[in-house]
Amino acid sequence: MVAVAYRLTDRICDIHRNVYDRQTMPPRARRRRSARTILLFTGRLLREFRWTLTLLMMAVVLLGTLYAITPHASLNGHPPDPFTAFFGAWMALFAQPILMPPERWYLAVLCGLYPLLGFGLVGEGVVRIGMLILSKERGEKEWMTVMASTYRDHIILCGLGHLGFRILTQLLDANVDVVALEKNATGRFLVDAKATGIPVLVRDMKEDQALVDAGVEHARAIIIATNDDMANLEVALDSRRMNPKIRVIMRLFDQRMADKFKEAALIDEAFSAAALAAPIVAEMALKPAAISR
Repeated sequence: MVAVAYRLTDRICDIHRNVYDRQTMPPRARRRRSARTILLFTGRLLREFRWTLTLLMMAVVLLGTLYAITPHASLNGHPPDPFTAFFGAWMALFAQPILMPPERWYLAVLCGLYPLLGFGLVGEGVVRIGMLILSKERGEKEWMTVMASTYRDHIILCGLGHLGFRILTQLLDANVDVVALEKNATGRFLVDAKATGIPVLVRDMKEDQALVDAGVEHARAIIIATNDDMANLEVALDSRRMNPKIRVIMRLFDQRMADKFKEAALIDEAFSAAALAAPIVAEMALKPAAISR
């Protein structure tokens, strides 16, 4: 009997007695197409491919410089101009050298090796871009991390359980940018959260790198809503250490402890879900209309 007491089609009531149906929730995150977002996204992609681009640039500079200082019979014994030299180096990576035949042994050696180098570097870049596109379609880690890096002045939500998902719905209703952290890869609300379009990082919030990837340094607030008090406290302290200006809102089951942490200025707000829910549950019992609308 207990196993079927709560179905996926049941309504959910939040602490303000708002009722949500799964068919109509959650709202979609707003589209982010500002110039700043585009620049941040471009910068993140450049960082992702920095080693590939660096090696390509070094290869072009090396061969282009050698071309530029080497006289060529096809140019009446003169070295090529800088544009021709570096363009020739670039084309050599694709097995299409334009300064043939090589005038020196070192040019012949490099012209033989560069097609292999170009195939490896360019091929690796194309494969990684393809994987990133697939990651976007599937909502996987790589794309989520890239998107989270473009967020500024957002709210980090830790935990996508019943309470966390309801908080997410409220934040999206308020048109707030949110990045979510959820440890459980098979979490009940994980698919619904990803469907909103927000970055959802399936990571352990206790890892510093997870908070960094969620943009803790640029976030305005962090809401820690898991059911593990010790983990919540650890993340609250880590967040404040990484960003002293961030607003920390933490869930604790013991309301007395929550009040003490708040008084000690370790966190900005602490709440007990049970304490918040108790008056509403009582009102539901006294006024059935509160859950029937």
